[in-house]
Amino acid sequence: MTAPVRREVLVNAGPQRAFDLFTAHINAWWPLDRFGVFNAGTVSFEDARIVERLGEQESVWGEVTLWAPPDSLGFTWHPGYGVEHATDIRVTFTPEGDQTLVTLVHSGWERMTDPDASAEEYANGWPGVLARFAELVNAVPA
Repeated sequence: MTAPVRREVLVNAGPQRAFDLFTAHINAWWPLDRFGVFNAGTVSFEDARIVERLGEQESVWGEVTLWAPPDSLGFTWHPGYGVEHATDIRVTFTPEGDQTLVTLVHSGWERMTDPDASAEEYANGWPGVLARFAELVNAVPA
């Protein structure tokens, strides 16, 4: 069994603000040009789904399984794949003084064709994605 991928980033915001920026402003920090189905357009949380859009095209990346602001968020994850290949993501927002530790745990690799390779790819990709999130949090005034 392939171990979950765990990545963390410390951001300069309280948990509620971090949660709000993570969810309501995903389009501002997600690197669509590198990690998108269409590599352009928009991405957002809509009706308990994560959706990328480009013109009339739509790609559902996942479905929200847990929405518990400001503490945690959970969703399935299958950008560019069918739901039968959905993995699971859980994001927690833990106060650390005036900051928030954002922890992402990505699991469910056994649903992928090559679980170890998929986990390794995401293990290498999540740090850059979360760094973009931290940049947005730190750039947007409270």
